[in-house]
Amino acid sequence: MRLLAFDKDGVPTLAVRRGDEIVDLSVAAPDLPRDIPGLLALGDGIMERVAAAVLDPPAGAVLPAEGIRYRPAVWNAPRYLCCGLNYAEHAKEGGREPPEHPSIFTRCAQSLVGHGEPIVKPWISDKFDYEGELAVVIGKPGRHIAMEDALDHVAFYSVLMDGSVRDFQRLGTQWTLGKNFDDSGSFGPDLVTPNELPAGASGLRLVTRLNGTVVQNDTTDTMLFPVADLIHRWSKAMTLLPGDVIATGTPSGVGYARTPPLFMKAGDVCEVEIEGIGRLRNPVVDEEQGASAKAPAADAEKPAETKAISAGGKAPVAPERQPVADHYHQPALLNSILAALREEGKDPDNLKPQNVIGVGELHIRGHEATRELAMQMGLNHEMKVLDVGCGVGGPSRFLAAQYGCHVTGIDLTEEFCKTARDLAERVRLSDYLTYRQADALDLPYKNEEFDAVWTQHVQMNIEDKARFYAELFRVLKPGGKLGFYDIVAGEAGEPFYPMPWAADASISHLASETELKALIEGAGFQLKIWQDTTAAGLIWFEENRRRESEPGHEHSALGPELFLGLEWWDIIANLYRSVAGDRVKVIEGVCWKLP
Repeated sequence: MRLLAFDKDGVPTLAVRRGDEIVDLSVAAPDLPRDIPGLLALGDGIMERVAAAVLDPPAGAVLPAEGIRYRPAVWNAPRYLCCGLNYAEHAKEGGREPPEHPSIFTRCAQSLVGHGEPIVKPWISDKFDYEGELAVVIGKPGRHIAMEDALDHVAFYSVLMDGSVRDFQRLGTQWTLGKNFDDSGSFGPDLVTPNELPAGASGLRLVTRLNGTVVQNDTTDTMLFPVADLIHRWSKAMTLLPGDVIATGTPSGVGYARTPPLFMKAGDVCEVEIEGIGRLRNPVVDEEQGASAKAPAADAEKPAETKAISAGGKAPVAPERQPVADHYHQPALLNSILAALREEGKDPDNLKPQNVIGVGELHIRGHEATRELAMQMGLNHEMKVLDVGCGVGGPSRFLAAQYGCHVTGIDLTEEFCKTARDLAERVRLSDYLTYRQADALDLPYKNEEFDAVWTQHVQMNIEDKARFYAELFRVLKPGGKLGFYDIVAGEAGEPFYPMPWAADASISHLASETELKALIEGAGFQLKIWQDTTAAGLIWFEENRRRESEPGHEHSALGPELFLGLEWWDIIANLYRSVAGDRVKVIEGVCWKLP
């Protein structure tokens, strides 16, 4: 079977290839997750469910393959793990002896595009090189995986072009910088199940062409560290997760080793073809010189109300909402965070956004879930985003730093807003971030003001959910998106209290999955993505519990106790019990306000 990712109304969506057609899984199997990590997290038997869904799909699910826009085959992998110098001749052409151990580096999702999409030659370098590679997608989690069991953990094989900016790659001993320029690599088009290929995808011809001329030509059976070996070695250090991508390295023939060197330039076409898997083809374009994230307007150009918001100021809280604000209040929270940063070896007066990634992201799966939802949303630097229930600004700082968009955060708890403003200044993102205390049931913004609305683990504290979603709909522009990551009621009864959002049931207002979906659609939204990520949440919990129990493990000073108080361990344990016992579920979704 062959799966692929394509763009459906601006949202990455999975499909199964069927000859010259594709079957849209969001239509054929709307109950299944729409991303590979979520799909694979469902465990054994999931591919059989996919196969059954496309046997006799509804007419609206079948589309012509021609003309679709491809997304990276796995656009939101937990990790993109890359192997360098995995072919002896490639090591030799670079002046190195074949290594005894694989070299490892990582790529990020933002560096990859889909089949047919332009790859971008950066304006600051003329040394943009091609590297054709076999990619492996992990299907089930594992640690210390035996060599003989390693291939059982593979879900798919695919094609990856590891575009490399050679001068930046060699600025230090680590290669990551030169491997992660925006849109410099590509991945796809298809994900091929192992049953269609030789074991370990061995003996497959790998050919890279630049403008039709063959520049790399080898077979995968000449890899120094075959697929099973890489999985075995890397699982010694880390638990491999469903959806993890392993790029297995490139053969000889790369551009920097040629005389004269051969680097990619605008107008070129790069193709990587692997026998039995497919051909990945991408044109090369130039990056606009000096391109950078577009800064929002200066404070002097903001409306008077926005200037007042930037300066802070405590707003009154409705009496019925005061218990929620009180629940989250933590005295001297900012001082506690700054002290924890010092304990972690960070200088609070000299911070970068990456120094505070994840701080205050108490939702299930933490920053991993934030990053995943952001990729589903399709954000860009021209957007105005409203973060409802912003907390201390963890997700909004990431959105501003990663996508360059302006984010306005609101929260019922003034202490959170004060802390978020201070941290924004310390990481030099104040021009992109605005915070104010406000109630989500009475948003202080005009109609159709925002391009996107973002909310994570917020609606559990809101009883009047119809009013909540009506307010989100009101402030969103036509064509805008609402992204949400939320907890809903499970089937086995009330959760175990205290929970992160409530000490008892008095301020906990959980809707069922069916009820929440009806509320969102009833507000006027059209759902594009709706997926149950509870299984991924359980894996995250179990991995955290395993790390906490390891001898010598040092608990982070920036952990949940800063925000949850002295009962934090009981609260986290109750949350895990409630998720594992089907008392709560975790839902991720994206919906549109149609023009």
